[in-house]
Amino acid sequence: MSMFHKSFTIACLPATLLMPGLALADEAPPAVQALLANLERQMDAKPGYETLTVDGSGNVTITNLTLTKPAEGDDPGYTLKTGEIVLSGVTEMGPGFWEVGTAKFSNVGLDVTGKDVAISASLPGASAEGWYIRDVGAAPSAQEKLVSSGTFARKMTGGPLAITSAGQSVTVDSLESTWEGDPATGAGTFTSKISNATIPEAALMAMGDGGMLRQLGYTSLNLDISSQSALAVMGDKLGYDFGFTLKARDIGSLGFKGAVADIPVEAYNALMAAQKDGEPADLDAYGPALQNVIINSAALRFEDASIIGKALPLIAAAQGMDEKTFVASIPPTVQLMLVQMQNDAFTKQAVDALTQFLADPKSLTVSISPASPLKVSDVSALQQVKPGDVITRLGLSLKAND
Repeated sequence: MSMFHKSFTIACLPATLLMPGLALADEAPPAVQALLANLERQMDAKPGYETLTVDGSGNVTITNLTLTKPAEGDDPGYTLKTGEIVLSGVTEMGPGFWEVGTAKFSNVGLDVTGKDVAISASLPGASAEGWYIRDVGAAPSAQEKLVSSGTFARKMTGGPLAITSAGQSVTVDSLESTWEGDPATGAGTFTSKISNATIPEAALMAMGDGGMLRQLGYTSLNLDISSQSALAVMGDKLGYDFGFTLKARDIGSLGFKGAVADIPVEAYNALMAAQKDGEPADLDAYGPALQNVIINSAALRFEDASIIGKALPLIAAAQGMDEKTFVASIPPTVQLMLVQMQNDAFTKQAVDALTQFLADPKSLTVSISPASPLKVSDVSALQQVKPGDVITRLGLSLKAND
């Protein structure tokens, strides 16, 4: 992987990682101490700052914060600097539990360096409203880890964001997230949006992705990235509905959504920790419990804006055909492939949907929707079932232009 490509991947960390982590200070109010301890745990680094002051109204101002984590082996390190942080409207909601009415961050800068990584990012301003903080202590339970592992704020905004690597720059107009739910448990609905991440042609070429896009007639990428999720907490089990959409303006969009239930809280925490560290989750300890996770539904959806009409002639030419002949050959070819699946109803549905989409490219959606609860252990057992019955059990479908 090229330095720029790896650097860009690291730069696209969740927006909350651009919010500053803070050093624990004895002079800080209890709410701030809890916030600092939680952020230090999340960021896995020991930060420091120049000053921390509390005025007569209880507003906290922290200046020139620096948070540093050294590179280790192939893992890059980082330095995160923030000019000023102002926390106001801090309210105690209960023992070890507070709400920060407003948090404002100014002049945030991030430098990531490592074996083959060198990137920098700058964010002039960001804010959070209704930011909930819980003191989880030194040995938190699985549920306490859950409520301290993420950022629960009714609204967070930031921008514009500029990212530079290997002499190339990527910009983002704005970052935004919202949350509504129960701060005591972490249950609730989340949304996030990255608006107009602009990757110019020079940066695309440096990433090795510009040639094909240029051949299709695109000289840059303008991306909107959004996600929606809902977390339900039921004792030591969770239900999780989620969706993610990547939209390339004037090109097309790709979205994925799913819904699962009966996730062990401890396994969920392990997944979130691995996501934060950028490492695969070690779920061996939760293997038996994960076999009982229920898969309710999943769907992958593509919506065309222009790329299909531009790609088909190029693909046809590469096959030595004109576009009309090539397009006409696709449904019969797919039919021959699907006949082996031994499910006539699905084969007809898929061929009809593909024919409709090629005639008028708008959207194509493949989904599973089991008629009865489907556990992870059931998926393994499906390997012993003939393909046609697997399709029926999964409730597999393919639809066009819906």
